[in-house]
Amino acid sequence: MLFDNKNAVTEFYPTFLKEDRSFLRKINEMLSNAQSHIFIVCPWITLGEELVIPLENALTNNPDLELYLITKLLKEDVFNRIQQLDDIEKWMDILNGQMFVKYNNNIHSKMIIIDGNELIAGSSNLTGSGLGSSRDYEGIPQIESNIYTTDKQAVEEASEFFSKIWHHEGSKDYKNSKYVVSCKSYNLSGIFQKYKNDFWKIAKQEAIYVENDEISFKGIIAYLDKNKVYITGKNRKDITISISNDGYTFKNKKIGDEVFIRGNIHTDYLDEFQVTLNSSFKTKIKEQFTSKKSKISNLKPGLKYISLNAVVTNINNPFKLETKYGAKYLTLIELQDESGKIVFELWEDTPKYQLKVGKDIEIINAYTKEYNGNIRMALQKNGEIRK
Repeated sequence: MLFDNKNAVTEFYPTFLKEDRSFLRKINEMLSNAQSHIFIVCPWITLGEELVIPLENALTNNPDLELYLITKLLKEDVFNRIQQLDDIEKWMDILNGQMFVKYNNNIHSKMIIIDGNELIAGSSNLTGSGLGSSRDYEGIPQIESNIYTTDKQAVEEASEFFSKIWHHEGSKDYKNSKYVVSCKSYNLSGIFQKYKNDFWKIAKQEAIYVENDEISFKGIIAYLDKNKVYITGKNRKDITISISNDGYTFKNKKIGDEVFIRGNIHTDYLDEFQVTLNSSFKTKIKEQFTSKKSKISNLKPGLKYISLNAVVTNINNPFKLETKYGAKYLTLIELQDESGKIVFELWEDTPKYQLKVGKDIEIINAYTKEYNGNIRMALQKNGEIRK
């Protein structure tokens, strides 16, 4: 009989239509203390960012930690955002080659096994509603129930169950396969059609330029064959644009290459975000990207996509700041052109730009803001400095 081990710990974790994070706190504790391996089965994941810190804690204790995840992957789930692939990608980045993922579209089981020693299983998905959150954007909390146990027999049987699912013929590898990247593409198409505000946020992150039904996009080739190419974002790997490959367009390209595409969008159906390359669009996009150089005297707060030429007149020593994105170095640089002066904020993980006072530089793709009543300028994510 299960749970008859007097030395075992067995606990009950329900959620009941209210803010109750006890279940999430238990998961965080389990993940943080993992020493060897983590097994997770969960159909839907939309709260993966909540588990980043415990995973990082576990890696600190054991750099060789491995995570095995079985999840569900349907295009309509990605479109409706009850499965967020960017959360899974975050975990994969953190574990850096030590996370293995499969998807099986028949699973409904939810369980987490840590080091073959402890198990939590029940009805909760790794979503806001499944973990007892009452925050509006995470959905209404559901009535859920979960059991935590260290009972040896229960954990062994759960581990065997996980192994059966992992090796089941219906469990497919989550890699840069045609199906997986097409799910991401489907998501971008859905956002483009139904969630315009979200789409334009992504567009700014990735420097996606859209005018009417024409688009330009710089990204990374994630899948390539003689018929089709999928290109993911440079920063967000959970968005993708698909392009028909005539066997010549990407003849000298390979997976991992950075490419710049431009063409016409096809989103008549909630399917892939498809682009047909159009040479007649090339000149128009080139003009759009080759923006006129700004003058410092014409700048005001809130401008974007700024390019200008200036002279470096002063460089302050970099100083280290702790931000929500981790440690960053900030260097304040004074720039001047014939029309005026401005302070330029250079934010970097580690200082890499070797600028010198008196040198001419070109700023590409910057933005302006107000700081203590003065205008400052900084690079956008895809901005750069050219000497």
